Amino acid sequence: GNTVTGVAAGTCTVAANQAGNSSYNAAPQVTQSITVSSAVVPPTGQTIGVISFSPNSLAVGGATTVSATATSGLAVTFSATTPTICAVSGNTVTGVAAGTCTVAANQAGNSSYNAAPQLTQSIAVSSAVVPPPTGALSLSGKISYDFVPSIYNEATKTGGLDFSHTTPRPVRGATLRVMQGSNVLTSTATDGNGNYSLQYTPNGTTSLQLVVLAESVNPPIKVADNTDQNLIWAMSGTLDGVSTSKNLNGGSGWNGTNYVDANRTAAPFAILDSMYTASKAFSAVRSVTFPAFTAFWSPLNTSESGDVKQGLIGTSYFSPSENAVYILGKEGVDTDEYDNHVIVHEWTHYFQDNLSRSDSPGGKHGPGYVLDPRLSFGEGSATAIAAMVLNDPLYVDTLWQNPTTPVAMGTNAETAPTPTDDPSPGVLSEASVIRLLYDVFDSSSTPGSTNESFDQVSVGLGTIFDVFTGPLKTTDAMVTVGSFISGLKQQSGVSSSAVDTLLAHYAIGPISDQWGTGDPTMRAMYTDVTAFPQTKTISLSGGAESNTWNQNQYYVFTGNGRQVTVAATSIDDVGIAVYQAGAELAAADKYYTGTETLQVATQSGKKYVVVLTGYRTTSGNYDVTVDFTSQ
Repeated sequence: GNTVTGVAAGTCTVAANQAGNSSYNAAPQVTQSITVSSAVVPPTGQTIGVISFSPNSLAVGGATTVSATATSGLAVTFSATTPTICAVSGNTVTGVAAGTCTVAANQAGNSSYNAAPQLTQSIAVSSAVVPPPTGALSLSGKISYDFVPSIYNEATKTGGLDFSHTTPRPVRGATLRVMQGSNVLTSTATDGNGNYSLQYTPNGTTSLQLVVLAESVNPPIKVADNTDQNLIWAMSGTLDGVSTSKNLNGGSGWNGTNYVDANRTAAPFAILDSMYTASKAFSAVRSVTFPAFTAFWSPLNTSESGDVKQGLIGTSYFSPSENAVYILGKEGVDTDEYDNHVIVHEWTHYFQDNLSRSDSPGGKHGPGYVLDPRLSFGEGSATAIAAMVLNDPLYVDTLWQNPTTPVAMGTNAETAPTPTDDPSPGVLSEASVIRLLYDVFDSSSTPGSTNESFDQVSVGLGTIFDVFTGPLKTTDAMVTVGSFISGLKQQSGVSSSAVDTLLAHYAIGPISDQWGTGDPTMRAMYTDVTAFPQTKTISLSGGAESNTWNQNQYYVFTGNGRQVTVAATSIDDVGIAVYQAGAELAAADKYYTGTETLQVATQSGKKYVVVLTGYRTTSGNYDVTVDFTSQ
């Protein structure tokens, strides 16, 4: 037919013929050749067996040998599918970084064998094994934290936390340790620029850590977590036992939209640094020994009152009984860690309580309040001192309008706003006290200060310290503007006439003694008890807080060496307490109506102050009779 079949390799020649018929002669024969090749055999499939490593472990910088066999007997090639973790050269696998290394095995095949399916196998790459160092190792570096400015525009009365201008600040004077497990190998402190330098000697192969505590030694301040067993806050980093430099920075934890609480490493160090700044400002002008002090902060600390171990602290405040401050930290509610004026304001209460004296009853206060002069001075002086030591007259307190929008309130210690925040200036006004004390302190070269004709007083921080730790601490009167001005005029180089001019600007008379003589309002707070027995009657005014001016009156008597009895009688709730140079000797506040009575043994010639406080919550005047007897 027309089918040609190859029989053997060679040249096949095919002849074509046509024999003809009655009408045609036979055609000439035609031939054509074709090559017959050898028979075609299809390639065979193959597979790769198990991939194995020897040794069956790999570390960064180490190597292992990989092997595998193909069923064809042909050589297998290897490659890494995870080049950031490991590298392959021939059959040697080298660890590049800790992680999982995956090796691929391939056999491409030939004319007899198809390519084998790719096979992969993984091996863990561990961290580099560093041989235990011998001898002392040197280490140095810088410790810092992210500081977020608190800003306030006095013209628009707007502000908040300015995350866009977050900058690193040095962690100064903080305790720094090299730890191996739970063992402290060495300890030092960062310097005034956040730098450190140390030597340590490791013991064995246990991992090493550089740990920085939110704690300073001089002054002795620590920032602890009141919601976690009062543990001191810290940040840390791993040491490799080889490097000679290690820097650490605590981040704010702000991700552009909200805080990540676990990453708010900077917060306790910002608090520490604000208080460190305040302490060092005084240390720079006077020799000071500061008592140990704790600041409690937690991202759980919120404006709700309750169990402080749960973060229910109510507000940022100083606790005299614990000699500690509590600082708000709840995201979306109120976070005070970067409000350095708020931090130092509360630190100043610690300063007053430990190195000076505070007779403040505490409680609510603010612009426009007509306060008991002990409170107006205690709070006003704390704000003023914050402005002094921070070298910035603008007090800013931020909070959160909603979970993602911070806002702010502000008070300028140098200049009153328009309209004024001090509608009732004088000794009972917190705002007046703030600006009076700041004017006493500042000079024309003080940042933010203005040249005011009424302010020709500029005593500096050293004299402020001398007044607070001297006459103000020991005054027989209560600690008020009166006792402060009296102590100020006792200081060398202070012009009484210049002080009186400044007082007049704040509607305060020319105070001449600790009792406030010269200012009618201040002196009227004290009623003299000149003999025993004696009865005094006063009308208090209810409907305001018990820490306001119209709910308090002071009585002064001289001890006679015998027991003195004081009894206060009213149809409303009142309380009494007796003090000698600020020390409370006795108090009575048992009943809601009737008579409160106390007794105190007196020393002849000593001055005693009895404070009468009313608690009537409804408006209207109410009379109180106070009887003084001695036996």
